[in-house]
Amino acid sequence: MNGRGMLFGRYFLVNSICRNRTLSTHITPTAKRKWKAGRLVLGATGGMLLGSVVYDGISCDFENVQGAQRFLRSLGIGISISADYAWSLWGLAETDADYSTVIAKVHQRSADKLLKGCLANGGLYIKMGQGVAALNHIIPRQYVATLKALEDKCLTRKPDEVRALFKEDFGKTPEEVFRVFEYEPIAAASLAQVFVGETKAGQKVAIKVQYADLRKRFDGDLRTILFLQDLVALIHKNYNFGWIVRDLQKTLREELDFEHEGKNSERCAEDLRKHCNVYVPKVLWEYTNKRVLTTEFIDGCKISDRESLQKLKINVAALDIDLFRAFAEQIFRSGFVHADPHPGNIFVRRNPVSGHPQLVLLDHGLYGVLTQEIRNNLCRFWEAIVLKDHKSMEKYAGALNVKDYRTFAEILLQRPLELSGSKMSTRLTEEDLAYMTKQAKEHFDKVMETLRSMPRNIIFVLRNLNTIRSIAMDHGDLVDRPKVMARSAIKALMESDKGFLGFLYGTFRRINFEYQLWKTSCQYWLVTGYLKLLARLGRAPDTSHLLSVHVDV
Repeated sequence: MNGRGMLFGRYFLVNSICRNRTLSTHITPTAKRKWKAGRLVLGATGGMLLGSVVYDGISCDFENVQGAQRFLRSLGIGISISADYAWSLWGLAETDADYSTVIAKVHQRSADKLLKGCLANGGLYIKMGQGVAALNHIIPRQYVATLKALEDKCLTRKPDEVRALFKEDFGKTPEEVFRVFEYEPIAAASLAQVFVGETKAGQKVAIKVQYADLRKRFDGDLRTILFLQDLVALIHKNYNFGWIVRDLQKTLREELDFEHEGKNSERCAEDLRKHCNVYVPKVLWEYTNKRVLTTEFIDGCKISDRESLQKLKINVAALDIDLFRAFAEQIFRSGFVHADPHPGNIFVRRNPVSGHPQLVLLDHGLYGVLTQEIRNNLCRFWEAIVLKDHKSMEKYAGALNVKDYRTFAEILLQRPLELSGSKMSTRLTEEDLAYMTKQAKEHFDKVMETLRSMPRNIIFVLRNLNTIRSIAMDHGDLVDRPKVMARSAIKALMESDKGFLGFLYGTFRRINFEYQLWKTSCQYWLVTGYLKLLARLGRAPDTSHLLSVHVDV
């Protein structure tokens, strides 16, 4: 039963009880007067509730009632998940034989509830679910696999909602604006759906249409999310991400303006114009406004679609290198950082001109801006991470107002600062994954303190890095991401160092960086070669199976 039905039912129930004369035969005159007054109060309350619902329906299309439903739904899901974990794991220890089976089932039930809730609530809830799905190195695989559906899962629209929105914004129906408009959406974002169309001139286009009620519900949903965050923080003292949402309210609200998104995409295209393996679809401004964004149509596959990549004969390792370099360019050089590069927003195709693999960047609503000073310190910190220069790490972390440089490095890398096993490995071992999970659970206070202390817009960098790390992990971690990005960081520093002396210093820095990497590689190959020789001579156990795949860049 929906909110209106419940209120109507409650109102008529109260009146039917009040009209039940059999009750009055056993009540004293004084009690009768009190009961009569009570009936008046209940009747007035019911009338006000009914009037509020009717007014909400007329003026706001029942948005307040629906907002209350979303709030109650979210609260109910949170309580249900917590209760499920507590009840199912009661009396079980992690060492028990059936613990793994039980916890896996609870994870799956909880993930299904979250997916259902995000889809039912829509908007900001889907964006949060997408963020959770990117944490595939920490959260259980059941959540990752289930919530990935939020990358392009289409939400249900009201009948004729798209037609009504076009009439309101353009004064015409979609069929009148475009020569062809297909009402079956091909994809969905957290804020909109994407449709295929064709302009009057015959150009095939992608038309992103915002959910009609999104602007009206945004503030209410934001308040709900903040309330739930604060509620969780009361129970779990160390858990509180509400300050992040509060600090980024303005940026999140800018996502509702598709004209702003169109300008972001053009700036992104300009910043990456030298990267021929990266493409940003062109905006058709005559078909674009604040709630409708029209771009050229791109025929490609999602970067996470391994089967389609194989059909296109794409070298995945080379593709990941292009991915890392493109976003390193944004983080270290331009300072204009795409903050939502999940797999649904990155397509892969063959360049129509050269035939080479090409990344296509979509959905440019959420961006962060970094100052030159922040970028320079990030460059130097990243270089120090790769060179294992702890003194420099501490120095440049301090320049970013961060005291715990080790935690900061691990937040940026999303892996241990000191990898276990082979130092040349690009893949995380089970030990490394266990370490990161332990850090997230047992040292959450250190993580939160580090996040709070650093410049606020680095939050967008972290979101970007974590998302592309997730993509690379799905590809098998074939490339040394920190090393690729460190080279881009050093190149950005060379450009920022002005004058002849700056050029000499930058060149020396780059030569020293490559030398240090070469020296580390030589040490690695000498040690592994020596161990293999001893193994062949029967003087040491065979350790070749412990070496991970490595792609040198």
